[in-house]
Amino acid sequence: MTDAIDPRLLRRAAEQAAEWYLDQREGLDAAQRARFLAWLRQSPLHVSEYIGMARLHGDLGAAAALDALDTAGLADLAATERAVVQLRPLLPRAPSAAPVRRAGTPWWQQAIAAVAVALIGGAAFLHEAPAPMDVYTSAGEVRDVALDDGTLLQLDRASAVAVRYGQAQRRFELLRGGALFDVGRDPARPLRVGVGEQVLEDVGTVFDAHRRADGASVAVVSGEVRIWTGEPAATQAEALADLRAGQYAEVAGGRLAALERRADLAQHTAWLPADIHFEHSTVAEVARRFAIYGGTPLHIDDAALAATRISGRFHARDPEAFVAYLGTLPGVRVQRGADDIRITRKL
Repeated sequence: MTDAIDPRLLRRAAEQAAEWYLDQREGLDAAQRARFLAWLRQSPLHVSEYIGMARLHGDLGAAAALDALDTAGLADLAATERAVVQLRPLLPRAPSAAPVRRAGTPWWQQAIAAVAVALIGGAAFLHEAPAPMDVYTSAGEVRDVALDDGTLLQLDRASAVAVRYGQAQRRFELLRGGALFDVGRDPARPLRVGVGEQVLEDVGTVFDAHRRADGASVAVVSGEVRIWTGEPAATQAEALADLRAGQYAEVAGGRLAALERRADLAQHTAWLPADIHFEHSTVAEVARRFAIYGGTPLHIDDAALAATRISGRFHARDPEAFVAYLGTLPGVRVQRGADDIRITRKL
């Protein structure tokens, strides 16, 4: 039976992999390259995190940076470590821990196969949870990611998030920058976000989180978020704040540095794109995208209408244009209440 991987170890490895990946894209000098190779040799977890990130970007050039390592040496390292590293799927399997290198096959693929064989050791834990996933954005890029559990992730510019889903918990690590989380409902698997030393515990929420040099900031669009000083299960962990919709907090040095009970959410989410562009998306999906920006809640009450697919572009902070568009669809009625807008079918 394998031990569960320490979230702090995973977080640190993912952070380092992100840093090395960005450095590789800019180019390494001889001294940096030596440090990079030494870091890779320290643990198969480092290799796994770096390869997974390079593969996510389809970046074979970054993966080729591993060619200077020694295959047998890495295989020996893998054999001496506890089997706690969850390698991503699609890694080639080999019949032994030290396969013979075949002409034409990139070294890094064969080396990772050796690591996988050494770590698997007949354990079934690789099949018990979805594969890890790392998501990155460049300095000028904002990226949307839809996950299988219904969670929508929107990354700010120059940001990185590690996604780790298990049988009992959904886990994100905000490695740099920030992101907005629109959490899919799954009562059996609570969602937590690690932001430096802080841990955010979600309660069916849309919230923005940004990592800072000395802590974190959190703005809640809907639902609730609890801010912990560490892992909630740890005896020394302290709940710093319970944030509700419309509230904002900053944490610095393990303490609550600022709390806005009536926050300007538009200001705190100003980094979000000005437009919502969608292709062949359902009406329900587009309405959910608008909800991320706050404003009057919009409910699509008719299932057939909610499933209708549309394409177009709207200004994100002008949901009235979207509501007006829905009102032009055949048989659709717009009902405006004191606190929300409901889209239904005409009787």
